[in-house]
Amino acid sequence: MHTDQLAALVRVLSFYLVALVALVFFGGLLQHTLGLAGVVLSQLLIFVLLPLFFTAEVERRPLRPFLRLRMLTPGGIGRSALLGVVGWLTAQLMGAMLVLLVRLLGGEMVHTYQMLLDAGSGPALLVGALLPAICEELSFRGYVLGALRPLGPTAAVLLTGLLFGALHLSLVRLVPLTLLGMLWALAVQRSGSILPGMIMHLFNNGIALGLTFFVQNRTNPAELESLEAVPDAALWAAVVMLGLMATGLGVTAYQLAMGFSPRHLARPVELEVEQDWRPRPEPARDAAADSPEVDRLRAELAVLHQRRRLLLGAASVLMGGMTLCIYLWASFQELAVVFG
Repeated sequence: MHTDQLAALVRVLSFYLVALVALVFFGGLLQHTLGLAGVVLSQLLIFVLLPLFFTAEVERRPLRPFLRLRMLTPGGIGRSALLGVVGWLTAQLMGAMLVLLVRLLGGEMVHTYQMLLDAGSGPALLVGALLPAICEELSFRGYVLGALRPLGPTAAVLLTGLLFGALHLSLVRLVPLTLLGMLWALAVQRSGSILPGMIMHLFNNGIALGLTFFVQNRTNPAELESLEAVPDAALWAAVVMLGLMATGLGVTAYQLAMGFSPRHLARPVELEVEQDWRPRPEPARDAAADSPEVDRLRAELAVLHQRRRLLLGAASVLMGGMTLCIYLWASFQELAVVFG
């Protein structure tokens, strides 16, 4: 890995670790003391102010092109909405498959957003759908995806999705959340605008919350209890069928995301900004300028570059390890509740 790639990774892990610690401790305190208002405040402080600060002060880049704050054409908005529905269906199939797997393993899924359900449909849709669609996308498909440009387009999409999935601190839901994060990152990268990610995020959370409010008072407990009599063989067959259906929809969603391009932008994209992840060419060596002194300076510079690479590599391993420890700590707590 090149030095500039290691430096980009360290900056992103620094941002991620600060956001994760703030979300677990500071955000949890705000939500406990202020309720729904604490959720709003934590979203604004962690997922809006923090990426804006890192973009302006750490990356030292202009906000609008770096975060891909660009308008879409009507066709791009329509494609984003369609992809949002397909992505939501895929995530729901994977979620149903996980519910069955957890039950087969002797566990029971718990409601993650009970505070939103208790608040009513209007506030829940604003705080649980619209706000994360703006704030979390600004952090991940905005700052993280932009800061990872030096790693190349594929690595940037994959790592952005993985960091997004892990931020939810759930081992059970890691795979579907990571795949959604990758899908949204791919659409943002292909289009050159952050709006596809925001629209798809809004559809995913909004449809899920809306249907939850629609069915929560129409569920017959006797029907849920009757599921206990379903044999395990039938449940395993259902898991396989759900997995196949989710795979098919996932391929469709991938093709839709790959169909995005800068033609879906309302204005032309700044190509030099979008392509600045490409490796910089090495300066041409002037043989005529070679001398013992130049060779000595060149050797010293190479040693300094090697030391910098080692320091950046050690920093990335350290921060990655700290992040993994926090994630595993939260995941074990989740597993204790699910299988307790």
